[in-house]
Amino acid sequence: MGHSILIIDDEPNFCKSLEVLFAADGYKIETAISGKEGLFHLDNFAFDAVLIDIGLPDIYGIELAAHTIQQHPEAAVVMLTGSATVENAVEALRHGVYDFLRKPCAPDSILRTIARGIEHKQLEKDLKNSEKRFRQLSQATWEGIILYDKGTMLQANNQLCEMFGYSEDELLGKQVFDVLLDRDSIQTLHLQTDPDTIGPFKASGIKKNGEQFPVEIRVKHIDYQAQQMQVAAIRDVTISELAMQQKINLQEQLADAKRMESLGLMAGSVAHDLNNILAGIITYPELLLLDLDDTFKYREEITMIRDAGKRAAAVVDDLLTVARGATCKKEIQDINTIITNYFSSVEYNTIRQRFPDVTIESYLDDKLHHVTCSTMHVSKSVMNLVLNAAEAIQTKGSVTVSTKNIHLKEVHKGYETIEAGNYTVINVEDTGSGISPTDLKKIFSPFYSKKIMGKSGTGLGLAVVWNTVHDHGGYIDLVSNKKGTLFSLYFPASSTLCETPQRSFDNSTHKGNGQRILVVDDQKSQREIAMRLLSHMGYKPYTVSSGEKAIEFVKNNKVDLVILDMLMEPGINGCETYRLILEHAPEQKAIITSGYSTATDMHQAKELGVTQFVKKPYSLQDLGDALQQVLPGLPLYT
Repeated sequence: MGHSILIIDDEPNFCKSLEVLFAADGYKIETAISGKEGLFHLDNFAFDAVLIDIGLPDIYGIELAAHTIQQHPEAAVVMLTGSATVENAVEALRHGVYDFLRKPCAPDSILRTIARGIEHKQLEKDLKNSEKRFRQLSQATWEGIILYDKGTMLQANNQLCEMFGYSEDELLGKQVFDVLLDRDSIQTLHLQTDPDTIGPFKASGIKKNGEQFPVEIRVKHIDYQAQQMQVAAIRDVTISELAMQQKINLQEQLADAKRMESLGLMAGSVAHDLNNILAGIITYPELLLLDLDDTFKYREEITMIRDAGKRAAAVVDDLLTVARGATCKKEIQDINTIITNYFSSVEYNTIRQRFPDVTIESYLDDKLHHVTCSTMHVSKSVMNLVLNAAEAIQTKGSVTVSTKNIHLKEVHKGYETIEAGNYTVINVEDTGSGISPTDLKKIFSPFYSKKIMGKSGTGLGLAVVWNTVHDHGGYIDLVSNKKGTLFSLYFPASSTLCETPQRSFDNSTHKGNGQRILVVDDQKSQREIAMRLLSHMGYKPYTVSSGEKAIEFVKNNKVDLVILDMLMEPGINGCETYRLILEHAPEQKAIITSGYSTATDMHQAKELGVTQFVKKPYSLQDLGDALQQVLPGLPLYT
């Protein structure tokens, strides 16, 4: 990244741990263990972000923060405290502090807060620069001047001739509205109190080559050669309007960034708890269904409860994908297989039932290149596009899903700029009425939707598609007119062949053989659910409530596998727990489970040797598939 951070905290060990964390993420770090030392750094260097402990021994942290914000408005200031109160939080935010974090806080939370703070300050800086450029342009005095009588031009200056592309001789004697201005486009900007002044107006100017451009006009009455004439000052405001539009765009980006930040905080705070609740709603009905025969009176109702839980979990996943860019497990996959599986899914059959007059077809290239991707997220993207296409048609029409290989020799400028390279492309085309130009610009925004609340989904579908494609390093092209719409998803093609397809989990044939499995999770309900699933499958489960307890357990007991929750509070997370376990048991196998994991989390776990990630809330199928990959044989310890 190259951004610089100043950490001001009177605990040297805490400063050192933050320094290691930020340095690993590419930041340049300076530390100070007192307010005075912090002031020295602030007086001599510039920083992109400053972390300040509220309880410094020599200077009250909030006073130091206020000084920093006043002297270095370009820096994002974040407060740290081990004893947060509503009063000091409000006081800090009133001074302009970007955020307020309570110790101890998770490393990924600190990294996200700093990254968003720096991004927020950059947007503010861009907006201020845009406003400065706009003021300079709006005060420009290079205006075109014409003198005219009853609309007939008598004189014109060089600036006006250059502006419209005429010589003065070509203009003299001509009517202003016949040559230079579109009469129908003239609009009054505001009333003028000076009786000798008319306007100002805005209108469309017409150049000699026929090109139209925006102009601003001011007219004054003058006495000229014993007659009353009119003199008009005409200004080309093309650049000013572009600057204004850029200012509006930056304001919208800043507003979106603030809303996304709020949405991300909300999503992160509720997702962990909500996924733990949904785990029981999904898992317990599954266990009941396994023990009940097909004739049980309430079997259908129990199935509906389980499926409702899965749909709720999917909504939470969509919210995390849009709000916080939640990462996912990616493997070499055949896109055609993903699409084929979607066409045999419950979701697809539901669409067919809702829109019986819509024909849905597929044309899949049998020589399609493979892609490193998340099967679940790509499948969900196709599902969202097909559903939107069917809703756009409503009555009779067709939706076509196709795949093909594309090699771009140079940059392609479509809906977005697509870099040159090899791509595997998914096309979803419909014969609907098309998307209006206004909607086309903001159709992927999570804050824009034409969905009917409670009837046609959450409205996050296209935002999920956008985030999924770009999380995979891909691009989206979009073409729409009155005859229909074509979405093209460009995924970077992989030269690696697909691995041998995994066997699907079969509860009737795949059973554990008493393998000893340690479940590490800070939530009691999650530990109980995992114990029941593992016991049902024939494993011998043990549970602990923290990473620290897991390390002690492994020191004294041998286990075949450890199932680790990624995020546990308080205490160390799943990656750190596994790293410390490996110091005592270098061959120990592990599976990571989490309702939300960042790219950093996933990368660290993979570096430690973890190959299986199970997303919460998980089902018997999900856990069984992962166990089948990691523990295919007999128990190692008895």
